[in-house]
Amino acid sequence: MRTRREQSGAAELRFALSRPSLLTAALLLFVSFASFDLPNPWGGAVLLPGLLLVALLVLRHTYGAPVRNRPGTRGVLLGVVGGLAGYAVFRGLAAALSAGGVPTPHLLSAAVVVGGCLLAAPRVREVADARLRGRADRRR
Repeated sequence: MRTRREQSGAAELRFALSRPSLLTAALLLFVSFASFDLPNPWGGAVLLPGLLLVALLVLRHTYGAPVRNRPGTRGVLLGVVGGLAGYAVFRGLAAALSAGGVPTPHLLSAAVVVGGCLLAAPRVREVADARLRGRADRRR
């Protein structure tokens, strides 16, 4: 059972950090954050593409994932903390750029945050994969 649990964890990790999943999530994050710079009626119009991207992520995960595990408490907390940290970096950078007189501070901040997340994703995958392998080795 433990071997199957580790195999399913590895499969879930590969799927969640696959290129299509990462690019869809990155596009969703970029569109959402960059829409702060749009004038009033257009900022709300970005809601439709954002909802379509969320629906695409949900459908892909629901029907395309090889394994459907429920996230544990630790995973949920890490996700929430990571999301709040990313949002804090975005808001801080946007405020600094706005104070510097940049005409589209949210667009540039979104590009920096999304780019940083995409650059960090392979390393996160390596660390998580090594952790999964280490658990499997300790149990044998």
